[in-house]
Amino acid sequence: MEALLPLPDDDDARFITALFCQGIRPDPRRTVAEWADARRVVTEGAYEGPWRTSRTPYLREPMEKATLSHPARRVTIKGSAQVGKTQVGINLLGQILEETPTKAMAVLPSLNSARMYNRDKLDPMLQASPGLKEAVADITSRDGAGSTTTVKRGARGAQVEIVTASSSKDLQSRTVRVLILEEESEYPADVDNRGDPVDLAFARTIAWRKAGEKVLDISTPGIKGACRVTKFYEAGSQASYHVPCPHCDHRQALIFTRLHWPEGNPDAAQYACEACGTMIDEAQKLRMTAAGAWVHARPHFAERHPSYHVNALYSPFTPWAEIAREADASIANPTRMKAFSQQWLGEAWDEAFDLPKADILLLRRDKWQPGRIPPGVLFLMAATDVQADRLVWAVWGFDRHFGQWLIDTGVLEGDPTLPDVWRAHDELLQRRWKDAWGKPCAPESWGIDSGYLSSHVYAYARRHAGDPAPKVRALDGRAQWKLPPLGTPKFIDVDFNGRKLGKVALWPVGTWDMKSELAGALRLTEMGAGPDGWPRGAIRYNEQVDRAWLDEMLAEYCAQNPRTGERFWKKTAPRNEAWDLAVYCRAQARHETLQFDDARWAALAAERQGPAEDIQSDLAGLWAPDLKALAVVTPPPAPPPKPKKPTYLPPANNWLGAPQRWI
Repeated sequence: MEALLPLPDDDDARFITALFCQGIRPDPRRTVAEWADARRVVTEGAYEGPWRTSRTPYLREPMEKATLSHPARRVTIKGSAQVGKTQVGINLLGQILEETPTKAMAVLPSLNSARMYNRDKLDPMLQASPGLKEAVADITSRDGAGSTTTVKRGARGAQVEIVTASSSKDLQSRTVRVLILEEESEYPADVDNRGDPVDLAFARTIAWRKAGEKVLDISTPGIKGACRVTKFYEAGSQASYHVPCPHCDHRQALIFTRLHWPEGNPDAAQYACEACGTMIDEAQKLRMTAAGAWVHARPHFAERHPSYHVNALYSPFTPWAEIAREADASIANPTRMKAFSQQWLGEAWDEAFDLPKADILLLRRDKWQPGRIPPGVLFLMAATDVQADRLVWAVWGFDRHFGQWLIDTGVLEGDPTLPDVWRAHDELLQRRWKDAWGKPCAPESWGIDSGYLSSHVYAYARRHAGDPAPKVRALDGRAQWKLPPLGTPKFIDVDFNGRKLGKVALWPVGTWDMKSELAGALRLTEMGAGPDGWPRGAIRYNEQVDRAWLDEMLAEYCAQNPRTGERFWKKTAPRNEAWDLAVYCRAQARHETLQFDDARWAALAAERQGPAEDIQSDLAGLWAPDLKALAVVTPPPAPPPKPKKPTYLPPANNWLGAPQRWI
């Protein structure tokens, strides 16, 4: 361009000419990925030095679609932690500041996360990459053209601003072409009573609708039904990254249910090809991902709203053994299981777990003597539900992984306002249930729901306050999320028939989280017993239960408020006593074992589980001498016949979302 203009002699004229040439020069046509490979330097993480997209090849296409010259208006990336998804937005901002100037805004969930985004992601790139360091105005500049911690000003009017979703002021009075919604699943549902922060931020791009705005959703998922990034992923092209099997070359998406490892040995984790069934070693992952490609379930959206899902199985930073180890550690911990689903699998956590069908659960009944405690059960919990004409009770057993076993249940007929039915309950408290070695066992705690006829329950609990096991507790169910199984008891006055009896401890129960746990355990029961036994944490019951009992266990489901997105448990049948009793027993079990570590569990097992040679002769006909086989007396139904090209390997240790069911 300069060769086409007369060359002035003085320095000022040459400077003005250079600026003019620079201003009319068109933006480079390279993609974000090509810019990063050519210009970015990395100083954080395990791979310092020049950026190489080849290290995370699954990020190449999302970066191409995020490029300003690409026609896609929205790009959504739903993924696990530590897969590099944030770098797509960081690289786009780097290209904007150096060579494709425009105004951009990155929205973070909170002030602290915004600071960390600048400190740990954006600023290190600006300082380490020579082109960016030269293009971006010095942060110490005191005039209006300088950069600040939250505003970066680059070449030819480029500007990047970091704001928070927790302040409506941050999301107003701005016009931007590029909007990056980082970790949007953590945004509040409403900010300062002005509405959804995503809607407020999206309104900043209105002026660019004709010319072409660019919106990036980059987030790990949140709660199913209220997860923004999942909603936008489903509204887009729904792409999954398919890699070839090194043995048969079949292309497939990597999913957790095909990751297998021997019991107790996650370091030996391997991936099973869905076509040939051959096990794939971790060492072959990089070659597989390098040869992979995105497959869009809805290809007609691929050019205007491409959406991508990537999980930790693809990550070069996360070994398969670590995923297997985390899965093993998450089985008995619902909070950790939730984090595993979101942070490792890149999937929204379902608080409800869609409940299985009663017809299938009816086929999952075991055979053991009614009223006896099967081997594997370490302690008992009991609960009573108060109805207008009866008391319904249940005793449940628990193992170390919170597998929940129905030991006994029954009904005490009578009017609970009269003393007779409570005298019968006194006798129930004296009952003992024998374990596999003939040893009598009492429940550790016996909770009574005080939601109905509260004064009678309070009086009864106070009368038994000093009893040895079982401890009698008055329970108060709380319909709310994120409460402890049993909270701090509140001591209330007992006023019965006009007489002041004193005080009693009322224990609040966090029912909604316990119901979610129980629903997840029922899903494990639905899977049935595979070749290696029952899934750890499953609900177990014997042939004493009937269809009516199972209907009560399925009498509630987790619904969603369509306006607010809030999820809540809703009753769908008039009888749900079995469900409530199971919830109350589980809450008490969680409370009593909160401080248990591995040593404490091992000591409890040594105390409660007798050696095989000590099994009494009168039980020999009921229990096999091999204690490992005692958990399931009858063998599970045989699996369906294996096809010529197996598409599944039985996932004994794949507890989350495993598709196989033994019906």
